[in-house]
Amino acid sequence: MSGDESTTGGAENAHPAGVPTITGSNFEIVRREDGAGVVRRTDGRADDGEPLTWLSDVYGVPGTEGPVPVTLYERTGSRVLIRQVDPGEPTPDRIPLFDGDSFYLMLALSHASLHTNLDPGSSEGFLFGVRIVPVRTEGDTVFVRSLRKDEVDDGRRVHVPPGGTVTIEAGSFTAELEHIDSMSEATESGYAPLAPTLWTWLGLGPTDEVTARYLVAAARRLDTANTLFIDVGRRRESLAESGLAGPEIRRRLFDLVGTVELAVIAMGRAMDMVEDANDRLGRNVEVPPSISAAQQSVKEIRNAYEHIDDRAFGNVRERPHPDALTIFNWERLIRENVITYGRHELVVDQVPRLLLDMRRYFKDVAANV
Repeated sequence: MSGDESTTGGAENAHPAGVPTITGSNFEIVRREDGAGVVRRTDGRADDGEPLTWLSDVYGVPGTEGPVPVTLYERTGSRVLIRQVDPGEPTPDRIPLFDGDSFYLMLALSHASLHTNLDPGSSEGFLFGVRIVPVRTEGDTVFVRSLRKDEVDDGRRVHVPPGGTVTIEAGSFTAELEHIDSMSEATESGYAPLAPTLWTWLGLGPTDEVTARYLVAAARRLDTANTLFIDVGRRRESLAESGLAGPEIRRRLFDLVGTVELAVIAMGRAMDMVEDANDRLGRNVEVPPSISAAQQSVKEIRNAYEHIDDRAFGNVRERPHPDALTIFNWERLIRENVITYGRHELVVDQVPRLLLDMRRYFKDVAANV
């Protein structure tokens, strides 16, 4: 579980965590070992039934700075349970505290997290977090569920009493591909890495290992293509700088062409896996029209770069071909940001959309696994 682990604070003007005692004109509040704050009268007068002080906020809640507003959850005799005010709640009334009261601050939880190991404190084993909300309370057990897809989040948290437990019943915790994917931060092209998302998603339940390997490998190729095409843009801008000497121009040019070669190969191979996925994985997911339209040109350019040794002799599959040497013509790449081979072309400015369409396709396939 992840959330807001809380410690008991003070009264009236809340006191910092770690200070065992606060005092007023006629009372003191002592922190017990169990974390409770105990209110005691100190002026020797008989109890007149009036509050000794009022509680409005606490200090010392991990992950927060300054006072945290609290509200009354439950009073049973002199045992007072208080909880943090949830986001969006109105300002509550102050909590009256009487001589002999023991008050406890409940643990506030906003999320549950899934891990690959048994240590919830291990960041290495963390998979993803899910927003949780309370369902009901039975004694000291709080039953919770995950927030449903498209459900409005009103800010409610799960508040657990001291010594209490949290229970997630079967069927009340839902992992959603879109939620997992939303944690993947977009790159400057607008494309967000997909391989980590699919690795997490496909590892949550029984999945054919071949399918999982295929989809994660395809996503990895796609992610790499995105990284390389971002680098293509940077290297092309670098080549366009003014005042470069001949040797530096040539160095930057060949860096650009080399990166284009790797980017096209990664993209082309990912595109091949789009083409083959339905047949090889037994799926029936529609291939985006943009991919079908670009596929042949990308494949021809990719083949030319993968077999550049053959093209250097003017050959295609070891036979002379009029298009073979056009892979060495980079004029339109430099002037127009267009990769060409023979009559085939790939407009680099259109690549982000193609990558996003392939990304959506692989997600759709994975969602149906």
